[in-house]
Amino acid sequence: MLPRLLYVGDVPVEASYHGSALLHRLLGDYPVDHLTVIETAAPSAPARRLPNIKYLSHPIGKQRWLNTRFHSQAVAWFSRAANRRGPRISALLNGFACEGVLTVAHGFGWLAAADVAAQRNVPLHLMVHDDWPRVVNVRAGFREWIDARFASIYRVARSRICVSPAMCAAYEARYGAPAEVIYPMRAVNCGDFDEPPSRLGRNEGPFTIAFAGSINSNGYIQALRTLQEALEPVGGRLLIYGPLTREAAREVGLDRPQTVVCGLLSAGELMQRLRDEADALYVPMSFDPVDRTNMELAFPSKLADCTAIGLPLVIYGPPYCSAARWARSNVGVGEVVTTDLKSDLAAAIVRLAKDPTLRFELGKGAIEVGREYFAYEKVRQVFHRTLSLS
Repeated sequence: MLPRLLYVGDVPVEASYHGSALLHRLLGDYPVDHLTVIETAAPSAPARRLPNIKYLSHPIGKQRWLNTRFHSQAVAWFSRAANRRGPRISALLNGFACEGVLTVAHGFGWLAAADVAAQRNVPLHLMVHDDWPRVVNVRAGFREWIDARFASIYRVARSRICVSPAMCAAYEARYGAPAEVIYPMRAVNCGDFDEPPSRLGRNEGPFTIAFAGSINSNGYIQALRTLQEALEPVGGRLLIYGPLTREAAREVGLDRPQTVVCGLLSAGELMQRLRDEADALYVPMSFDPVDRTNMELAFPSKLADCTAIGLPLVIYGPPYCSAARWARSNVGVGEVVTTDLKSDLAAAIVRLAKDPTLRFELGKGAIEVGREYFAYEKVRQVFHRTLSLS
């Protein structure tokens, strides 16, 4: 029996990308009368929500303060306030007798969720997508408070869910508590292709590589700039799908003639466009030293859908990053470049552009490995078992 579950968190539950998409998919078939969602940051788009589920909005952070030079002080203020927000959130439930609280360690909502669970004496289920105590932008002194609070909540949570084995191991060493690995999952209606698109086995038109996702650090911007340059020797194109606008792309130098900003599409539309237009998929991770911990512990959610499409992957990141380690453990899914040299990335691009047989075989490998790791039913069973055992 699945518990009556209350989700409280800054990550919206919507069919979009990253953590939001994972939540939407994990909760997609949850019993309607057993789930209530309270979003503590920007509310989800109604058109992208779970159908027939009750959504409530209770913002904790005030964006007008977070967008000023007082950001680090504002984070400290809102974090402490979230730590005492349990009673106000409980008052919104209107008789919903939750038997467990689910949250994601991001922003401020996870602190409020822990307070709700403690006050109502129900299990807390903590999901960790990135190394929040070290990712959050706060002054040095307050980081100690954040880490201590995270450690306390992590240890008392009934279940801890991490997105990679490296994160599970690092957190168990750091906080002394084990966790369950839940990889990114495909949507229930994700296309299940047996083979790559047939055109992949032919050289037709310019070699085209696609990137799908958000661009949230300078390291990712640099990785895409490097790809633009690496495509020039083969006359290739770069397609960028996601929330990036043409204006924002121009500001960060992603506006070369061969680069096309395509916008944000639904998962189904995106997969079909990629099968129709792309010859490979780009999975970059940051080489910036400031991002190292997160690159080691986090896991790129785009791999769930990327491997379903049947295109070879181009994984570009430092040797310690989770994507490179995953690819080395699963040989035959694509090209792996673990230096930040443009020449090394360009050499991988040339190999794929010139060899359609290689592209097709790597695309097949991506399909097979992706089913093993990211199949909807497989990940869903792990999630439900984690909630039910509590």
